[in-house]
Amino acid sequence: MRFVVHLLIVLIGALWILPLYVLVIGAFKPLSEVLTTPVFQPSSAVDFATMVKVAGELAPVLLNTAVVVIPSAIGAALIGALGAYALWRATTRLKDIFMVLVAIATYLPYQSAVVPLARFMTQIGLFDTLYGIALALLIFFIPFATLMMLIFITALPRAVVEAAEVDGAGEFTIFARAVLPLLGPAFTSTATYLTINGWNNFFIPLVLSRTYNNHITLKVFSYVGQSGNLYNEMFSAAFIASLPPLLLFIALGRYFIRGLLILGSGGK
Repeated sequence: MRFVVHLLIVLIGALWILPLYVLVIGAFKPLSEVLTTPVFQPSSAVDFATMVKVAGELAPVLLNTAVVVIPSAIGAALIGALGAYALWRATTRLKDIFMVLVAIATYLPYQSAVVPLARFMTQIGLFDTLYGIALALLIFFIPFATLMMLIFITALPRAVVEAAEVDGAGEFTIFARAVLPLLGPAFTSTATYLTINGWNNFFIPLVLSRTYNNHITLKVFSYVGQSGNLYNEMFSAAFIASLPPLLLFIALGRYFIRGLLILGSGGK
C-alpha cells in the first residue's frame, strides 16, 4: 500500500514538474531551436541573451506588481484579522448573518463585479492606475482574509482575552497586544497566499488597465503576438514572472505550513 502511495506521489509530482521543465529549457533556447526541436529536448547551446533582454523589459513591471500586490495582501490580512476578531467577540444575534455574508463574498466571482468595479474606479479617478488595481485587490481579498483569520482565531484560548480584560485593556489593545501576536502563523499564511494570488491574478488588472505595464501577468500576455509568437521570449517572461512568488513561498513556507497545520487541527 505504501508503495502505491509513493508511486502516486511521484506521478503527480512529475505531472507538475513537466510543464516547468519545458518552460525552463524553452527560456534558454534560441528561437531557431524553439521552432525546430521538440519541446522536451534541451538546447545544444544555452542562450542567455533572450533572458537578459526580457529581464530588462520586465524589471519595472515587476516593481509595479510588487508595489501593488504586497501592500494589498498585508492590508487585507490585517483588516481580515480585525474583522475576525470582531466576529469572534460579537454577542449579537446578527453574528451568524455577518459570517454568512463574509462566506458569500469570499466566493463571489470577479466577473460578477466587472462593470460596477470599472465604473467605480473611473469615478474616483483610479482607473488605469496602480492604486486602482491595489484597491480592487484589497476589496476582493478582505472577505477571504476575514474568513481565514476567523477559522484561525477560534483556535485561540479565550483566557488570554479575559486576562487582558481583567487588567483593564481596551478592545484595540487586546487585539494588538494579545491576539495579533498569537496569530503570527495565521497572518503569515493568509498574507502569503494573498500575495501569490494577487501576483498571478490576470482578470482584475486586465479590466482596470489600458496598458500592459501595470501588472506582470499583463506584461507576460503582451508577448503573445497577433501575427506570430517569439516563444523563447514568452518562455523567458513566464519563467521570470514565476520566480518572485516561488522565492516568497520558499522563504515563508515553514510559516505557511505551520498555519495550515493549525487550521487542519481545528485549534486542538
